[in-house]
Amino acid sequence: MKKKIVGLFVCMLLFTSILPITAMAGDENNPEIVDEENDCFGPLIYLPFQLKFLQIFGILPIDSFNFIDIVSAWFYENPNEPDYLYAAVKLKDLTVIRQDAIYTASWFYNGRGYVVGSHISNNGERTSCQVGILTWINRDNHAAEATYDFEKNIVTFKFSKEYIGNPNPGDVLTKTTAWTGLRLNLEPLTLLFGSGELAKDGAPNNATYGKDYIIQY
Repeated sequence: MKKKIVGLFVCMLLFTSILPITAMAGDENNPEIVDEENDCFGPLIYLPFQLKFLQIFGILPIDSFNFIDIVSAWFYENPNEPDYLYAAVKLKDLTVIRQDAIYTASWFYNGRGYVVGSHISNNGERTSCQVGILTWINRDNHAAEATYDFEKNIVTFKFSKEYIGNPNPGDVLTKTTAWTGLRLNLEPLTLLFGSGELAKDGAPNNATYGKDYIIQY
């Protein structure tokens, strides 16, 4: 009887010690990607005179770039929807502006890069979201879903695992990153000045990539 009690106690210790480890990935409290705040970069930030000029004439009526300043990003799954993967990007201050804000998360699986991203512009009147192979040539993009939580400052992506190589439980997503950007829309044209990346965020200690994510379902 004593051996059974000791064995049960050991099992409980093992379970409680393993549980925190398995919960380390896939939530806001333990994200794969963590970044410093106030580290956005790009021509509009490096050239304050041009920025002031654009602000005065109402071309870019914003006071800060907090809406593209990444705080963290993570991946997660829903056991009730095992065919889908989620990615979330938390911003310092998620705000919809008239210009085109871009939010993305990317990773590698089986040696191939993938990215999911969304564009939101015209004060939220226009949005789009796609997932596909991470390349600028012969893109194989598919529709995905993006939701914006302005209270929690989080952009969430939902997309089918079919479009990212059909990973199985135990497979690993590597080289995780999050990226945001801003383009200046002067309808019907897009102003090239200021286009491209204004914030590219990796992991703590200036690491190039965030932590790996292990597929759960």
